[in-house]
Amino acid sequence: MTRYREPSGPGVRVDSGVLAGSEITPLYDPMVAKLIVWDVDREAATRRMARALAEFDVDGVRTLIPFHKAIMASQQWARAETCRDLVEDREWLSALAFEEAAPGSDEGSEPLERTYTVEVSGKRFDVRVLGDAIASGNSSAPAAPRPRRERQSRGGGGGAGGDTLASPLQGNIFKVLVEQGATVEEGALVCIIEAMKMENEIAAHKSGVIAELPISEGAAVTAGDTLAVIKSAA
Repeated sequence: MTRYREPSGPGVRVDSGVLAGSEITPLYDPMVAKLIVWDVDREAATRRMARALAEFDVDGVRTLIPFHKAIMASQQWARAETCRDLVEDREWLSALAFEEAAPGSDEGSEPLERTYTVEVSGKRFDVRVLGDAIASGNSSAPAAPRPRRERQSRGGGGGAGGDTLASPLQGNIFKVLVEQGATVEEGALVCIIEAMKMENEIAAHKSGVIAELPISEGAAVTAGDTLAVIKSAA
């Protein structure tokens, strides 16, 4: 962040932990600040919020301030509606989008493009991701943290297709859904890892018997840690 100045005044509260010069990385929750205002009624509080948003002075990173300003100015907000129609309106949202950097501008080089295969509710999808906040490597190789509900096998006995089910990301074990000695089918849920306020379902990468289960609910794991060892049934 090259510049950062918060709004202030009566009825305005800002909770933040950043300053000019702070780095906003893709490794954590990217919330920069939380703005709270209050006043005698909704209409007055809305005016105060609009004023506070206008006083924010942030440069070096892109924020959702333009989106919040537009919501505060909408008739839906004035009528105390949910504004769901606005957030589902692609044309309305596109009007708030940041302009793409022109070739050769200070925004830097063309962003990296990578392709991932992810699994959601038992169906596989090819996803194209644009951006430079992705670890370097093979263009088809996923980078941690990975999409939700992804099957994966890292390390372990036979390498690819081996017995070890490794954690694809860092987090905490929210729930363990199998027991040691249990027989599982490929794709069966083994555990749920909580990371960055999201629950990531981890599925068995092969059918077999849970020979080892070195995890427990509430325990911390890092990417590559063994979640389970699944031996093929005799």
